[in-house]
Amino acid sequence: MRSQESPRRKRLVIDPHFQAVFALYAVITTVVMVPVFLAANSYFFSLFASKAEAMGLPQDAELLNFVQRQQTLMIVVFICATILAIVINVIASYIFSNRIAGSMFRLKAALSQAKDFESAKKINPRKFDFFQDVTEAYNQLLDRSGAPR
Repeated sequence: MRSQESPRRKRLVIDPHFQAVFALYAVITTVVMVPVFLAANSYFFSLFASKAEAMGLPQDAELLNFVQRQQTLMIVVFICATILAIVINVIASYIFSNRIAGSMFRLKAALSQAKDFESAKKINPRKFDFFQDVTEAYNQLLDRSGAPR
């Protein structure tokens, strides 16, 4: 019987608009943090350089050149880490949003296919889906209806 089979994931994108907005929020939160890290990077390295100059080191001292190279390297590291975080967040947001959109898609499909309680079929939620309580409530409604399954 089909209603007793375990549901399988068939596609990652179920509701493109919802999932794209979900991914966009993940990217925006990642990108919003970048200026904070860059400002902190700039502050700490300039603070270090000013302390070195206050100690009497000349402008062309190797230590100050080293600090400048490290600051540039840290900016490159932040940019690479940001790109990696964006990629990971987009992938994770599509997987995570699939667990939301998938359960709502199956509930909507079950509701639209049912002509009455007799023709309605129970929904088996996937293991990690969100809104399993909504699916349970739907299944309990069918049980309470007394209609034969």
